[in-house]
Amino acid sequence: MTIRRAVLTRRQATLALLAATAAPAWAQEWTPTQPITILVGFAPGGSADQIARQLSFAAKGIIPVPVVVVNKAGAAGAIAAQATAEAKPDGYTLFVGGGSETTSVGNHKPLAYDPRKSFTPVIKVSRAPSILAVRADSKFADMKALLAEAKAGAEKVSYGSTGEGGIFHSTGLVLEKQAGVKLLHVPYKGAADSMTALLGGQVDSAFGAYEEMKAMIDAGRVRPIALFSRTRLPALPNVPTMSELGVPIVLDNMKGLMGPAGMPPQVVRYLHDHFRKAMQTPAWKDYVAKSGLTEDYAEGPAFQKEIVEAYELIGKAIAK
Repeated sequence: MTIRRAVLTRRQATLALLAATAAPAWAQEWTPTQPITILVGFAPGGSADQIARQLSFAAKGIIPVPVVVVNKAGAAGAIAAQATAEAKPDGYTLFVGGGSETTSVGNHKPLAYDPRKSFTPVIKVSRAPSILAVRADSKFADMKALLAEAKAGAEKVSYGSTGEGGIFHSTGLVLEKQAGVKLLHVPYKGAADSMTALLGGQVDSAFGAYEEMKAMIDAGRVRPIALFSRTRLPALPNVPTMSELGVPIVLDNMKGLMGPAGMPPQVVRYLHDHFRKAMQTPAWKDYVAKSGLTEDYAEGPAFQKEIVEAYELIGKAIAK
């Protein structure tokens, strides 16, 4: 019996060792061995592009492989989102999500992916209040003047956005319904293009995030006239919120890193922790200070919850 017990014990130990050796990949440590690609669904120069490139730069020395940024502009970010949804969930393909492509576009048209189920949120980076701006020499002194003109006739006032079905397009539609006006929507491939159109007089106004407009505001070329957020921005203390103007609209544009659905937990944890470290570097903090980015950090699960809530909020607002 003693010999038999000893044999059984040895067998049990061997089986335990084999089980540990055969543990699933997600339960083991993961370190990237090839470049990580961050897809950006908008043209260079916009908020999503800036965040991706600054994170890539800040991650040098923290992540042992290159972090490469690739722009796949179009369809209000949906092209990059779809490419990510179709990629292998191995941690090597991410995109800057949480904005139009995951909270807005799906409310306007069918998509090849489900904004609420096709991704693995890794880390939330920012929440940018939507701003409506006009050219510095615009005839509209303020938002009240713009709305007065809009009420004088359908499509008398135009606005530029970062794409058909994007969050700024949704904001414009909500504005139309809440204020009882009909605006002329002119979509572009990204914030840089819409801002260029605004400066060139192709549109009367344009939506964007503060970091996308800051340089032009500081140079006196663009004038923000309204914020579509809960509170005023400290950097723009004289710009009122729509709620203050009697048209309560709150639609913030979130940004963060997301990967395909089904990413192993260990991979998600590695990416979250290392990009979080990148957000603590002097390089990143200097970018935040100079750009005016509104940081709003959250881990993946909390980020996912906010995405679903925003998606449903926009859907209900547009359906009214």
